[in-house]
Amino acid sequence: MRSSPSRRGYIYGIPALLLGFVVLWNESWSYWWLSTQWVEHEEKGRCDRILIVADPQLIGYKNEKFGSIARWDSDRYLSTGYSYAKWRFRPNAVIFLGDLFDEGFDSSDDDWHETYERFIGIYTIDNGDNTIYIAGDNDIGGESEIISESRRNQFYNYFRNNVTDLKNRYSFSETYLFENRNLKEITKAQVPIAKVMLTHVPYFIEGYKHTDVGMGMDLILSAHDHTTGIYEYQRNPPQAVLFSRIYDGSPTYISKIGQTEPIVELQTPTCSYRMGVYSMGYGAVSICRIDDAYRSTQVQYSVMWLPSRFPQLFLYLFALTFSVFWILYQKRCRSRRYSWLL
Repeated sequence: MRSSPSRRGYIYGIPALLLGFVVLWNESWSYWWLSTQWVEHEEKGRCDRILIVADPQLIGYKNEKFGSIARWDSDRYLSTGYSYAKWRFRPNAVIFLGDLFDEGFDSSDDDWHETYERFIGIYTIDNGDNTIYIAGDNDIGGESEIISESRRNQFYNYFRNNVTDLKNRYSFSETYLFENRNLKEITKAQVPIAKVMLTHVPYFIEGYKHTDVGMGMDLILSAHDHTTGIYEYQRNPPQAVLFSRIYDGSPTYISKIGQTEPIVELQTPTCSYRMGVYSMGYGAVSICRIDDAYRSTQVQYSVMWLPSRFPQLFLYLFALTFSVFWILYQKRCRSRRYSWLL
C-alpha cells in the first residue's frame, strides 16, 4: 500500500523543515543575530578601525582525532565569524596577534604549507588592505620549548605586513616576551597619533617574562590566554595596574591614551571554539585623534562575540535524532493501521 503524496510530505516534510531551520540558524542566522548586538563605536574626530584576530590556531594534522571533519567545521566557523566581523565593523586594518596555527611549531613542512593555504582561504585579505602579523608560541615555540629560528623565518617570509596607510600616523612595534628584552619596529611615524606595541603574550601579567620594553607605549595589544582583559598601568606612583574584564553585553571601553595618560593594554580572546573556553570573539579597536592641536587621542575597544559552537553541534545531533525517530515512528504507525485494515 503506497503512501499518498500528502502523507509522504507529512512524514518527511517536518524533519526536512527542522533540519533546514537548524542549518540556517547555526551557519548564518545566529551570526547575523549576534552581530546586531555588537556595540557600535563612536566616530569622534579622525578614527582608524582595527580588527583584532587572536589565537585562531587552525587545527593541524597530528593531534586531531576527528581529522578532516573537525578541520572543515573549525575552518568554517573561523571564516564565517571573520566575514561578519569585517562586514559590521568595516576596519581600516587587520592585526593578527599570533598562534595562527595550532601545530605550526612542530608540524611537517607539507602540513605547514597546507595549513597556510587554509589560513589564507579563511582570512581573505584584499589587495591594499593594511595587515600586520605577529607570531605566537604555537607558531615558532618559546613557552615550553626552544624557539625555532627556521619556523620564525618561515612565518615572517610568508606573512608579510602591509602598513601603507598606517605608517605615517602610528608607531607600531612588536615584542616576543618569551625572549629577552626585544622590540622590533614595524612602523615609525615622525609625530605618531599613538605608540602601539603588539605582543602575543600579555605584558602586564606577572606570570610571563616582563621587561621594560612597553613602558614607553601608549597602547598595547595582546592575546594568548584565550580570554579578554583590560589593563591600565598608572605612570605615576604608586604605579598600580588596574584590571577589568569585558563580558557579553559590556559597553564599549573608552579611554584617552598618550604619554601623560595611563598605558592601556587590551587583551583579545580567541576566535576559535576549540580552545576550551566558552566565549569567543574578534576584537574591535578604534583609535581616534580628537584634537590635533592638543594631540588628544582616544581608544575604544569592544569584543564582537561569536556563537557558541558546541551547543550548535548538539542542536544538530538533536535535530538528526528527532528526524530519524519521527520517520520511524510515522512509518510504524502507518504499518499498524494497514495491518488493522487487513
